[in-house]
Amino acid sequence: MNLINKLLLLTTILISSAHALQFNSSGYFTIVQFTDVHMSFDEEKNNQTQELHRNILSWVKPDLVVISGDGVRTKEPVASGWFEEQWNKFTAPIVEAQIPYAYTLGNHDDEGDLTRRQIVRLDQTNPYSLRNESEGIPDTANFRVPVYASQNDSQLAAHLWVLDSGSYGCEDITVGSGCIETDVIDWYNEESQKVKQEHGTNVHHLAYFHIPLPEFLNVVNDEKIYGHSSEDVCCSVKNTGFFASAKNNGDISAMFVGHDHNNDFGGWYEGIELVYGRKSGYNTYGHFHGARVVTLKENYDSDGNFVNITREHYVIDESGNIETTTTTFYKTGTKQTSCPQSSSNSGDSLFSQLQKIMLALVVILYLLF
Repeated sequence: MNLINKLLLLTTILISSAHALQFNSSGYFTIVQFTDVHMSFDEEKNNQTQELHRNILSWVKPDLVVISGDGVRTKEPVASGWFEEQWNKFTAPIVEAQIPYAYTLGNHDDEGDLTRRQIVRLDQTNPYSLRNESEGIPDTANFRVPVYASQNDSQLAAHLWVLDSGSYGCEDITVGSGCIETDVIDWYNEESQKVKQEHGTNVHHLAYFHIPLPEFLNVVNDEKIYGHSSEDVCCSVKNTGFFASAKNNGDISAMFVGHDHNNDFGGWYEGIELVYGRKSGYNTYGHFHGARVVTLKENYDSDGNFVNITREHYVIDESGNIETTTTTFYKTGTKQTSCPQSSSNSGDSLFSQLQKIMLALVVILYLLF
């Protein structure tokens, strides 16, 4: 190994070692969730996305960024190096702010010139990426991120599960959206037991992934929700049982997703909070732009012993306005009975349907007049 390579390796090690995540001296830890970033061919919109991300990072000053899928999007053939070029764009604001980040994949990320495994390997080259230093399934976007207490850097206070929910189809089902597959759930179950054995049961667990679980239907159909529910839940046709495993393990208290750009609602189902982020990119459909911010707070007893973590979260929009989760309501109207078998987001499908309707109307008017 030559001197330059040794220096690069040493620099990476030093930067990585600084990424041991810990609550600050005031007892807080803040996470910004960017989702559905969709870097693509429109550079004006790419720049708009970068500006939004820079503003949010400046306003919030988080301790961690989670990119919960769809960093890019393309339906066209691309040249070699295209994904890396877009990856550099959507990670640039985070790197400039020198904030560690965790990136998992959505259904569009592998549409370019790289496979999911190649994307993970590329992301590991970024010294601010936590995938390089976290335990997980090798060469996948499934890993876990520990966050330690402010008063004891060996006391695990919070724990993030960053998971890959696939692209299209689920295991033996070829239609519909992807899912958290059985082998990932098996890994989660094993690691969950390991964390409990090593650190106890008062650790605050969160999960981040891209495609909503079928249980999101239960929330929007039957439970009180907050935020916007403006399109169907584009969940996987097959329920692989991740929610049931989380409930059985008794650790994950909230799950944060993306995928459906006009949804940023959340609510509780069987003791677990199921929450959409706010779409963070401009190169695709969707009425709202911004990010979801999660703030965790340490709690200690009168003797100074760590007790638990409490959680609050809100959406920050593109103007810096904060939308809280204090107002809840039952959604009215027709209930969604199943997860769609279409392989595209419901918003994309709706747009396509509207295009077809408009074209048909034009043809009818032409024939009539």
